[in-house]
Amino acid sequence: MRTHYSVNLLFDTAQRERRCAVPRTDTDIKAVSRRVKAGTVKRVYRGLYARRQYWDTLNPHEQTRHIVRSLAIQHPNWIFCGPTAAIMYDLDCSYRFLLPICIVAKPRTHVRDTPQLAHYSMAHAESTIVDGVPITGLLRTLFDCAAKLPLRFSLSMLDSALRNHMVDQHVLAAYPHTVKYTRNRKAVLRAFSLADARSENGGESEARGVLAEIGYPVHELQTSFPCLTHSSRTHRVDFLWTREDGTKIAGEFDGVRKYVDPTMTSNQDIRSVVSQEREREHCLAQQQVDVVRMFYDELNKPKQLAAKLEAKRVPHG
Repeated sequence: MRTHYSVNLLFDTAQRERRCAVPRTDTDIKAVSRRVKAGTVKRVYRGLYARRQYWDTLNPHEQTRHIVRSLAIQHPNWIFCGPTAAIMYDLDCSYRFLLPICIVAKPRTHVRDTPQLAHYSMAHAESTIVDGVPITGLLRTLFDCAAKLPLRFSLSMLDSALRNHMVDQHVLAAYPHTVKYTRNRKAVLRAFSLADARSENGGESEARGVLAEIGYPVHELQTSFPCLTHSSRTHRVDFLWTREDGTKIAGEFDGVRKYVDPTMTSNQDIRSVVSQEREREHCLAQQQVDVVRMFYDELNKPKQLAAKLEAKRVPHG
């Protein structure tokens, strides 16, 4: 395919500005279309394009940010909200909510949502500028996500906002009472009340949300127990419950990364990591602490997870 100077400049500029390319002239549109067919350019959103090789180096959240930065230029009056704003704040947000892009719409405005674009009705949108993009304020963003999304997903955003010191716990707790009108207020209050900075990642937050929904709310987070083998070490568990008889059971949330990501395994192989986990469980057992392990895919099977917890005598309610 022949070199096209204006198209190369178009993509070079877009990459430098961390956004997508928007061809405007007939010549550029045809040139980009040929590259899409050839597979070197990807259509990532309606009217928005990126070099495939470059696009594939971006994580999904940054891909969404590229799209949002481009749309903000095309539609300067748009205010982005909901999960889209959460991604712009770099909160823990499930990849399930990369699309649709969410924007504010005035009440009683007749607009149609699509798989690519959703509208949140809002009379007075509190907005700010993040990375050059107008988005709803942090607290309003968290509020809307709590009202719209299942608890497991909104809780991960709330926890990360606290963990990253983006908002104070007392300010967060008070905010829902300042919003006069909204649907699902009960869901919002519940999510905000459960927010906890001690959750170390989005997966743990999602797990806590699911546990609360199926009737096994966590009693304590990130509790440490002494290591009986090495006095200088401690064993910290993700979740902890205390049964009526005083015995304890620890919940460990395991994701695949725990076993394959070098940054989490200290470059050990899987067998070494698994062996250390067994030794850890044995040490906890000697301190009358049982362990129940949960995996991410189990969060999508709440009935099966509940049966597993019941079998382990995890306190209910």
